[in-house]
Amino acid sequence: MSAASLSGSVSGPPSAVNWLRRYRNDRQAAAVRLVCFPHAGGGASFYRRWASLLPDTYEHLVVQYPGHEDRLADDCIAEMHQLADPLAEVLLPLTDRPLILFGHSMGASVAYEVARRLQEQGHPPQHLVASGRMSPTRQRPGRVHLLEDEAFLKEIAQLGGVSDDVLRHPELRDLVLHPIRNDYRLIETYRPMGTPALDCPITTVRGMADLGHTEDEARAWAEVGRGDFRFYSVPGGHFYLAPDSGALIQLLLGRFGSHASADA
Repeated sequence: MSAASLSGSVSGPPSAVNWLRRYRNDRQAAAVRLVCFPHAGGGASFYRRWASLLPDTYEHLVVQYPGHEDRLADDCIAEMHQLADPLAEVLLPLTDRPLILFGHSMGASVAYEVARRLQEQGHPPQHLVASGRMSPTRQRPGRVHLLEDEAFLKEIAQLGGVSDDVLRHPELRDLVLHPIRNDYRLIETYRPMGTPALDCPITTVRGMADLGHTEDEARAWAEVGRGDFRFYSVPGGHFYLAPDSGALIQLLLGRFGSHASADA
């Protein structure tokens, strides 16, 4: 599969055009590919600014989940394996260059499940970054997705995942409520089928004031790796990366350094 024209949205079988978005088209020959996975209720546009903040040696791709943003007409996916299986199929041909997976919140769990599938097929990613999420070994059930609409929106607003504009306008709330609730149901009912260790380096980042998980739960990502692991604690809450993504990117570039360039 070519990565030459990853844009737009089409229906049909799994394809890069369906699943991936690119916000700059001048880096398709870059040495390293960085793929970002959004949080629950989030869309690809959350990472739009990253394309201009990354060096020219990085091609930046973002996953677009069904039922979100320009895929609003597509049915949301209810179970993790239904999300990770086609994403691994899409990303497998892109492992011809070093492939780094970055996921925030729910996206970290999705990225891990994709990474383990790629590894099972003999093509592990170059690096996994898990941001704002507990380790799969500490995964626990949740009931937020079962709350009534008002209580549900209040709960996720505390994490900073819903803008004030959405909360103030009923028509916007109705538009985003279904995909957000679906994503919460997916991640709160997620039960890893084992937690095989990854061969690639793992980095995890947690906002110091994150209410969604503890530092111990973040550090437990070391339990799903066989070697190089690094934990970063940074100022901010669950969405620490939203106001200053540039600082996070610089932190990660220093971490990727030797790993990303070794095979490039």
